[in-house]
Amino acid sequence: MKKLLLLLGVALMVFVVTYRQRIYVWDPLATVSRDGVKQGSVRVMINYSNDIMMDDDSTNIRRIYLVQGWDMAPKFFIGPLRCIEYLACMTDADRATGDKVAPGSRGRREAFEGVTMTSQRIEFVDERGALVEVLLR
Repeated sequence: MKKLLLLLGVALMVFVVTYRQRIYVWDPLATVSRDGVKQGSVRVMINYSNDIMMDDDSTNIRRIYLVQGWDMAPKFFIGPLRCIEYLACMTDADRATGDKVAPGSRGRREAFEGVTMTSQRIEFVDERGALVEVLLR
């Protein structure tokens, strides 16, 4: 029995190391705000490279935003997504498929281009023109 558990543990570690760019783990300490207003119905998931996936069901349409460091552009995730609820999700590829978010314009937001991304904070303008700020802890 111990050998079986050890073998399963090693297999799980090999799987996680191999697919570390695709596996997003739920971050319960992350906070999301839109135009300075904290959003309670948005879940944030993070992968090995500090890329984020936001599961937003604050409106009647559920949106999954994806911001990856390799292209620095917010996207709506459209690929197949396999999840273990409230734990982790796995995307279809290291560079996941998605449609780019066309940022809406709202006065001063027109000058804000692309994404500001550090290891602690991600900022981008969503399709409604709201400034979305994700704080990772």
